Amino acid sequence: MLDMNESTARRIIDAIAVAIDGKPSSAKTFAPAPFTELADFDSWGQQNNNSLNDTTRTDALTVAYLLLSGGRIPLQGIQVQGAFFRPDKWIVGALVKKGRAQVDASGKYVVFTQDGWDWMAGILEKLKTA
Repeated sequence: MLDMNESTARRIIDAIAVAIDGKPSSAKTFAPAPFTELADFDSWGQQNNNSLNDTTRTDALTVAYLLLSGGRIPLQGIQVQGAFFRPDKWIVGALVKKGRAQVDASGKYVVFTQDGWDWMAGILEKLKTA
């Protein structure tokens, strides 16, 4: 668990979104308990996820997920004090389909691959020129 409350997590997510996407994030789902219905990646409904293009929204939310999870995104949500933040299933599913992340051996986390970290480095390098 992060030593951070939900309010601060929301501020961080929005700050990243504004820096990259130009507007606050609309995808900030928090709950007081883990998202148990998402415990198995197969239940995420990714069979129809044909996301091919990255958007600035995708970039911003992914930076937030990595900052809050260290690159190990728990399927049931990223825990902060008193809450769990649910990553967008479509974005994380697209990361897996594109080889930027994979479900780990335990089946409880989506972890970034080298390709994912390289992609993330490119997003962050663009910020220094903005």
